[in-house]
Amino acid sequence: MNELDLIKEAYFNNGGSTFHMSREEPEKYELYQRFRPDEETLKKWDAELLEKKFSELWQDRDFVWGRVSQIIKILNRGRADEDYWASRLLDEMEKMDELDKHSKIIIIETMSGRNTREDKGGVHLICEKTNQETKMVRVMKKLMDFSCDEDDNINRRGWDNTVNRFLVSVGSYEKAYKRFGKLNSQ
Repeated sequence: MNELDLIKEAYFNNGGSTFHMSREEPEKYELYQRFRPDEETLKKWDAELLEKKFSELWQDRDFVWGRVSQIIKILNRGRADEDYWASRLLDEMEKMDELDKHSKIIIIETMSGRNTREDKGGVHLICEKTNQETKMVRVMKKLMDFSCDEDDNINRRGWDNTVNRFLVSVGSYEKAYKRFGKLNSQ
């Protein structure tokens, strides 16, 4: 395997994150730093990585939310056709009403900017970098169309009050949309 193939493998293993690459595969990160892939190569790799994430999206229904988060992270790097990939993500999200409530809540949080700043969430990405806002509003409305009760609580950290987590996630989505959405200001 040549150096470029080793670098690409490390890039893919770490979801395109040089931070994770430096931490998890420091030798390959050093190669990456020496080689310094050009922007066209990185665009190509991100497109391949997105294709891979979409092909894996439904492999594990309990981790669909994780793949959505990975896709948004890749798109936020700005090397891919955001409009195309965001539209494709929203097409998949239209099918997510079949997911369990906990997965839906995490996806709503991810769209708001879960575990990151709001300007790294799906709402910001879609409203600021694509023409998919109308579609996102429709898809998110459908995704958030459920309710929780005490029976949804599970004995896992962060899920002992699922009703509250659901309400907070919806509130965070609404806050992010109010900040970045263009349709709501017309």
